[in-house]
Amino acid sequence: MADFNGDGRLDFVVLTLGAPAELWENESRPDGHWLIVRLVGTKTNRDGIGARVLVGGQVRTMTTAMGYASSSHAGLHFGLGAVSAPVRVEIQWPSGTRQVVEDVNVNQVIEVKEK
Repeated sequence: MADFNGDGRLDFVVLTLGAPAELWENESRPDGHWLIVRLVGTKTNRDGIGARVLVGGQVRTMTTAMGYASSSHAGLHFGLGAVSAPVRVEIQWPSGTRQVVEDVNVNQVIEVKEK
């Protein structure tokens, strides 16, 4: 699962044994706002695996494991609904570092490098 075309909606790649991969593009109407946070670790692991990211009242933990025999590695997706104002992003890195990024515009992919 990832936002393969950069439109803020999650798409899926589906594999079936003995068949070619299929990309299932999410073509639903974009009703709400969104933010994707990609992490770059410097003190901890490169991909920020294990970091907890808070945006508004939502919390996501960076992982590549997304269920049985599947994975996802395209950043953390936050659906923000009607929130169109800039948001605050808080990251708790596995190293223990707490990092805050203020006034982040919505409807974009941001990359945050561990300080």
